Amino acid sequence: MPLTPQEMRALYPIARRYAYLDHAAIAPLATPVRSTIEVFLGRLTEEPFDLAHWERFRSQVRGRIAELLAVGPESIAFTKNTTSGLGLVAVGLDWEAGDNIVGVDREFPANIYPWMGLKRKGVELRLYRAEQGRIDVKALARLCDQRTRVLAISAVQFWSGFRTDLAALSTVLKGRDILLVVDAIQAAGALRLDLRATPVDFLCAGAQKWLLGPIGVGFAYVGPRMLERLTPVTIGTDSVVRDEESGILGMGAAINLLLRAGLPAVEDAVLRLADRLRDELPTRGYELVLKPMSPSERSGIVSFRHPRMVPAELHTRLREAGVIISLRGDFLRASPHYYNSDEDLDRLLEALPQ
Repeated sequence: MPLTPQEMRALYPIARRYAYLDHAAIAPLATPVRSTIEVFLGRLTEEPFDLAHWERFRSQVRGRIAELLAVGPESIAFTKNTTSGLGLVAVGLDWEAGDNIVGVDREFPANIYPWMGLKRKGVELRLYRAEQGRIDVKALARLCDQRTRVLAISAVQFWSGFRTDLAALSTVLKGRDILLVVDAIQAAGALRLDLRATPVDFLCAGAQKWLLGPIGVGFAYVGPRMLERLTPVTIGTDSVVRDEESGILGMGAAINLLLRAGLPAVEDAVLRLADRLRDELPTRGYELVLKPMSPSERSGIVSFRHPRMVPAELHTRLREAGVIISLRGDFLRASPHYYNSDEDLDRLLEALPQ
């Protein structure tokens, strides 16, 4: 039987005290994730390291990630985080002076700085300025030319919650020799990512947000076109993460919970809760940073502000009420997950002054 939201909630001790609605930042750990890490560390403490045993575990985790993305496990690599995943591309392609990369303005630094660093090689970074937070994939593609090597974009924008139409973008780029690189950290674990239906060349994410895993581990999907062009700068048994990282097992345990729940059910629950916030916050005098114009633009991120109230003061008030969300500059950002309840949203809404 699928793991229900209520059953999953029981695995999160933090939910007994807090309305935890901050999965776009750092997610809490479920008891099975913690226990998986502790059992592994205990084994390392008391028993000789068993390489064959570890390799079986690692293969199982790679298989779970592959299932999450609907790809083959041979295309999955482990990374430390999103930044290190994107860095594999930034340092691993054979760049030439005059090449360019197309990206989006106001992306999270992890999807900006690795590309900016290529300026020393004569590579230009072209940034698309979103209209009121929205990304028009056709307008974005018009920034590309004969020297564009990579188009780098987030599946979901971390500040506004805008969800990129990756299928439309891959269609626009079809037939062009441009590698599509996706930062999926604000989508993976909350929204379905079927890479059979939406071909991308490279996709990566850290485990600590919507994937509900520990800090310091993540994964990358390396597509066929990228695989034939990518040359890792450092090569060895510990090139990306240590082979015996307990974080890999923790990530696997977290992904296993999501797979048990069922990815369609997870996405439906996340969007339902986020939609409720998008519907009710304006009735209480709050402005949405982004109001989706179509269902395809929605994600689990709801950013909002009040025209007269100081965001930092609101954030403190919510924290004192046991409601955990993010303060982001001049707005607040809520991000509910599958195990959250309507009571969590009630607690948030009741703590906000009108």
